[in-house]
Amino acid sequence: MRRVPSPSGSSAKSKHMIDLGSLFDSYNRQARLYPALIALLPPLITVLAWYPVLLTSNATATAVTLVTSCGLLYSFMAFSRSRGKNVERRLLADWGGWPTTLWLRHADSSLSEQTKARYHAALGVHVPNLSLPSSAEEKADPRRADDAYRSAVDWLKERCRGKDFPLVAIENAEYGFRCNLRGLRSFGMSVALLALLASLFGVWRLSGLASGDLRTGNWVEVLERIAQAPPVLIWGAVVVDIVTIVFWILVVRDSWVRQAGDQYARALLATCDRL
Repeated sequence: MRRVPSPSGSSAKSKHMIDLGSLFDSYNRQARLYPALIALLPPLITVLAWYPVLLTSNATATAVTLVTSCGLLYSFMAFSRSRGKNVERRLLADWGGWPTTLWLRHADSSLSEQTKARYHAALGVHVPNLSLPSSAEEKADPRRADDAYRSAVDWLKERCRGKDFPLVAIENAEYGFRCNLRGLRSFGMSVALLALLASLFGVWRLSGLASGDLRTGNWVEVLERIAQAPPVLIWGAVVVDIVTIVFWILVVRDSWVRQAGDQYARALLATCDRL
């Protein structure tokens, strides 16, 4: 007789796996979902290190499916986006505007004069009902000049959507990723620190040490007992927590976001040569 495969095998597990590609497009995954998942990584790794049986539990797979079905991944994405927007408003005030607007100003030196003149000429020809200001007009009315530059950039953004401009899409997603991570910085640091403290407390309990052991002065013995108490997985989770905290402090900074903003501005304005 023909044997029927058991549903408890890999085929049963596969139906619980999440296909993020079918849930979100590339931009939403990279710019909005991934920052939220990075922020939640330390507590998740910590829980799995202390309870590794969850990795092979059918109940866990079912819970993951329910989380996805109930829209919690969308909630994570919305939370990430809202925190990023709050940071973006502050950064734009600090920068004085979008890098694309700044670079189109006659008074700005980020682009060479020849490159800027070429971009102005292309935008002036192709953008409907647009009159870009001269240097004198920009000095006389900077706000009106910036309105014209923003209008040109808005048109350029719409014009450069799609597969014909892959570099623009890549740099846009990179900027969104960094900006949203910056927005989640305080939240991410807090949950990573809580996960670290929880693991260290658990290690202390496993070592069987008491407060009186610290007063003996035999630190070598104390450290040996602490090091030998938990399994390697738990120490791995501690390392992940520490590395994540360092990442939030040293990497996810305003200058890191500005770098991505400049890269996106350069890629977007460079499309003027293809109009």
